[in-house]
Amino acid sequence: MNTYEMRNKLNLQNYNTEITRKEFEEKFYPTKERIIFTFQGWDGKSYDGESRTARIYRTNISGYEEVRLVKVGKHLHIVCEDSAVLEKATGEYHKTVTWLVDVKRAK
Repeated sequence: MNTYEMRNKLNLQNYNTEITRKEFEEKFYPTKERIIFTFQGWDGKSYDGESRTARIYRTNISGYEEVRLVKVGKHLHIVCEDSAVLEKATGEYHKTVTWLVDVKRAK
């Protein structure tokens, strides 16, 4: 799945990096699913596969209904289903995520 194709279906603002809170709430919704994932070092912390847990989000954007996403702070990420990284401390493999877009904070 191409991240940029999905981004092109959003109304991007602020140098094409953000969507409004309203658009986020209209197009994305939380599920009861949870995932353990890693940023694989690009967060400046998880170089050895250190993991986090988050709730899975889904979207109602046509063609992307099966995509799993996570929201960490104001950042929305896509779960890379074909990528897993070893967490050295536990010996477990976890999915990686890639940044999709930021969600503007509500004013």
